Amino acid sequence: MRIPDAKFAKDAVSIADKRAMNKREKAPVFTTVASLVDGVSDLVSLPQAYVRICDLVEDPDTCARDITEVVQSDPALAGRVLRLANSAYTGYPTQIDSIDLAVRVLGMDQIHEMALATSAVGSLSNLRVGVIDIYNFWRMSIYCAVCARQFAILAGLASPQRLFVSGLLHNVGNLVLAHAFPDEFTECHRQAIVKAQPCHLIQRELFGYDYAEVGAELMYQWKLPAALVRPIQLHTGAFTDPTEDEQPCAAVMHLAATTALAAMSGSEDGEPVPEYDPIAIAVTGIEREMIDDFMEEADAEVSEVIAILIPD
Repeated sequence: MRIPDAKFAKDAVSIADKRAMNKREKAPVFTTVASLVDGVSDLVSLPQAYVRICDLVEDPDTCARDITEVVQSDPALAGRVLRLANSAYTGYPTQIDSIDLAVRVLGMDQIHEMALATSAVGSLSNLRVGVIDIYNFWRMSIYCAVCARQFAILAGLASPQRLFVSGLLHNVGNLVLAHAFPDEFTECHRQAIVKAQPCHLIQRELFGYDYAEVGAELMYQWKLPAALVRPIQLHTGAFTDPTEDEQPCAAVMHLAATTALAAMSGSEDGEPVPEYDPIAIAVTGIEREMIDDFMEEADAEVSEVIAILIPD
């Protein structure tokens, strides 16, 4: 066997070192959650109408007319407010054809939540997420929202409508990840199917964080209240993490997100559905049979909310 001379060996090592270095340079370097969200903040800022409604809701001197003027200034929001006011949610006996009456029927809290939902859906549409079926994404998000509100009622919590909004936004971190890292996001989905594990566990392995953390960071940058954000931030983690006060809402969000994923996972390439956490079941008192019963009637409500929020 021919023994390579010293120069050849040195050159071979040098080439190997360069290849290794090039491989390291090409390996993805994932930023922190805060930096990731900073990178999309200009694309997904909330519109001025929502900011103005927030200010009005916090002002004790605000009257219905003030809210009406802001809603009327945003055609998309105005249309959704009218659809909500005329939906089965209000049960109003006659047709509501003015924003002024809709505001009085719905009240400031529901107007604020509708403004947030509308603003979020509109702003997040600016992200490039070709690797996600955006209709199915929002359908699952709305399914989670509907479940979160119902489960909050079943668990005797005081804020079912706030949990509806949390449910609607629980998954938005996936939009940010798909926009920033489309190839890696797709690979997470593939590995989740191969390993039969939920996507958020694979995301933690690859990125060092999951969609719930990314979504929560975005909402904190939007200056949304912690009571709305924390259930989102906590719902994929261990239920030993939340404080005693936070546990019920985080548990409701976990149950709602898992139920929504189960409802939408009808194909072989669907994301694996995790088991319901027994602590979440115990904390809320919501048994599997109660969840199954609600799933049988949830589709009609989901379709109605889609018609309100995403009519096109």
